[in-house]
Amino acid sequence: MAPSLAEPSLIWTPAAGILGIAGGLVLVSAWVPNLPWTWELFNLRLVLFNAGAIAIALAVHRLQPRRPPRRSLVAATAVILANAWYLVMIILSIGRPIYPEPDPEFRLVMFYAGLAMWLSDAAFGLVALRFGAVSRWAAAALMVGSLLALSGMDRLELVRGALAWIFVPLSQVGIALNGLAWIALGLGLLRLQRLPIDPAATSPAV
Repeated sequence: MAPSLAEPSLIWTPAAGILGIAGGLVLVSAWVPNLPWTWELFNLRLVLFNAGAIAIALAVHRLQPRRPPRRSLVAATAVILANAWYLVMIILSIGRPIYPEPDPEFRLVMFYAGLAMWLSDAAFGLVALRFGAVSRWAAAALMVGSLLALSGMDRLELVRGALAWIFVPLSQVGIALNGLAWIALGLGLLRLQRLPIDPAATSPAV
């Protein structure tokens, strides 16, 4: 995967930006009232969100410096693998009944896939913030939003009990921040596509 991630490509960068924007938009659309959401549409929305995250990770990695210890490569690879894992789990969950829970093992694997997704998104935001090749506020929003969204996962039980009044809104804010961050990163890719790229920023250090 390393050579394919490191190979610059000006052709798919705009497409990656557009896909990332679309994925972020469908994520934040959950707060738009009166949309006719069904469980199938909800799952398809998450598929588009994961596809957008994968596309953005590939494109942003191309813009970041590639120096040892290759933190950009590690972070981008983690985002791609974790979001692909969650995407596969979402596709497999389409058509499955929700209640009563028919397959506890499947739900447990999906929990770990979601955990990996939020953690890898947060790590990717941290690396992007460190390198500064894209919007720093978008990278910071991705990092913070992903960690807050993670707190809303049911199995962590932070959104239940005495502290639910804190973690429920925080997790919702985190999901919204995550979606807005992917939108901002996608817009940034479209803008950078129209600017000349500094070869020193993307070539390996000698």
